[in-house]
Amino acid sequence: MPSPATLRLVEDPATGGLPFDRRGPNRHNLNGTVTAIQTVPTSSRAHRSQICSLNLLNISMGGLGAIASEPIGVDTAITIFFPPHGPERGMNMFGRVVRCTRKDQGHEIGIAFDARSAA
Repeated sequence: MPSPATLRLVEDPATGGLPFDRRGPNRHNLNGTVTAIQTVPTSSRAHRSQICSLNLLNISMGGLGAIASEPIGVDTAITIFFPPHGPERGMNMFGRVVRCTRKDQGHEIGIAFDARSAA
């Protein structure tokens, strides 16, 4: 049986953020894959949930960068599920997609966390 995927925070002292980056300099590289649910509005005012997998790139207090295999629309509500690791409990983070750019390995997305994620 394969071992469960683990998340690992990778500190890079040389990465203090880019001058054009709207997030503060406290960005940390992150490796791992998480499950997320997009809430996609439909034409009938209802919402449809769609599960996707995200390959994590980095995280800060205000948001997260990741790679998705399919494009995710800007302003799409998203819930990210971080699994438990060792004695630590898992957690859910809530946010909205603020950018989606096509890259060689998929679609690089930027997620701004909702205020309720900080509580």
